[in-house]
Amino acid sequence: MFVAPNGNNIRSYGQVLDKAYINENCGVSIDYPSDWKLEEKTLDDATRPVNYIVEFQPNKDEGFTSIVGIELDDISHLSDRSLESIRTSEERNITMRGIGIIESSETISVAGHDAQKIVYTVPGENNDRFKKMEIDVLAFNREYKITFDTTSTDLYQKYIQTVEEMIMTFEIDEPTFEEIAC
Repeated sequence: MFVAPNGNNIRSYGQVLDKAYINENCGVSIDYPSDWKLEEKTLDDATRPVNYIVEFQPNKDEGFTSIVGIELDDISHLSDRSLESIRTSEERNITMRGIGIIESSETISVAGHDAQKIVYTVPGENNDRFKKMEIDVLAFNREYKITFDTTSTDLYQKYIQTVEEMIMTFEIDEPTFEEIAC
């Protein structure tokens, strides 16, 4: 049982990752619980700088309140494609206009590649803050972004164990495509 900062007990829902999502065109794979649903978002538009690949969410009565997403961003046009540069840019986007508050930002390794993990909150309803996590993985001259988007800190705590286990299974193969669309 997890005890939240506000003193409430929250049950942790670490779930068995018994299904695999594989997108050979984008060169990504990740395991997820079979009781979660997925929706592929891949677009065949190479002119777009971002390609949303897939979203996963618990198949619960909570609706669209907890989503794990994977996207592919074209960073080839950037003069500085270093992890430090990406971190600075992402943190600036999060804190723009004083809206987002970064709780932590750390360099990690995902699928054998350098990555930046940023946990932050944004204003929500009823003075609550929506807790989110973003992991930016740099590989093959592209940015693979894994996001965990929730509508409350309680839901974040409820599913974070499962999401972190999903991220540990994330794999990236060298892409065979030239443009961002895969």
